[in-house]
Amino acid sequence: MAPAISSMTLDSRQEAKDMKEQVEIDWENLGFGLTPTDYMYMMKCKKEDEFSQGHILPYGNIELSPASVVLNYGQGLFEGLKAYRREDGKLVLFRPDQNALRLQIGAERMCMPSPSVNQFIDAVKETVLANKRWIPPPGKGALYIRPLLIGTGSSLGISPAPEYTFIIYASPVNKYFKEGSAPLSLYVEDEFDRASRGGVGCVKSITNYGQSSEVGDRDNKRATTRNTQH
Repeated sequence: MAPAISSMTLDSRQEAKDMKEQVEIDWENLGFGLTPTDYMYMMKCKKEDEFSQGHILPYGNIELSPASVVLNYGQGLFEGLKAYRREDGKLVLFRPDQNALRLQIGAERMCMPSPSVNQFIDAVKETVLANKRWIPPPGKGALYIRPLLIGTGSSLGISPAPEYTFIIYASPVNKYFKEGSAPLSLYVEDEFDRASRGGVGCVKSITNYGQSSEVGDRDNKRATTRNTQH
C-alpha cells in the first residue's frame, strides 16, 4: 500500500504572498540545526482527562516546576516530521498520521494521555501554517516539526505526572548528514546499548537519547584520529 500523504493547499494569491514574505536565510548553506521560528503550539491535559483545545502562541521558553516529572524522572516523548514546499507552492506533510499513532503507542507505554490522531494532525497543520514563511524553497530543505509530550506536573515520588503538556515547535533544516545520500562510515558499538530488553527502546522516549552522547563523542574522536592518520 502506498504511504499516505497529507497536503495543505493555499490559493495562488496566498502562495505568491508567502514567497515574498519568506525570511532572509542563506538557503544554499542551510544545515540541520535549530533556527527558532515565529510560533509554537501548546495543549495541556490533566492526568485523568483528555486533551481538548490547544492554541498557537509566540515561540519562547516554557515554565516548569523543578519537581516536574519530566525533569526528575524523564516522563516524556517526542516525534519528528517535516513539511515541504513543492514547485507549485503547495505545502505537503509526509504521513503525519503515522507519527500520531507512534506517539499514542509511546504514551501508553509511559503512562501518559495523548492527543487523538486528528488532534495531532490538526496541531501540526496549525504550526506549519503559522510558520509557513520559514519553509525553505523547493529543493532547499524542509520545515522540521518537533512534537513533544511531557509530564509537566509535579511529583516528588516516582509516579505519573498529574498534568501533561503537548508542544510543537519547528525549525527550517536541510539534510541531517552533510554527505546527503553519499556512503557513510559507520562504527558498530558493542559496549553500550540504548534499548535494553524490556525497556522503552520501542518508543521515542526522551530517556533513550541523552545516554548516547558519550558514545557519539567517542566515535567523533575516533573518526578525527583516523582522518589525521591518513
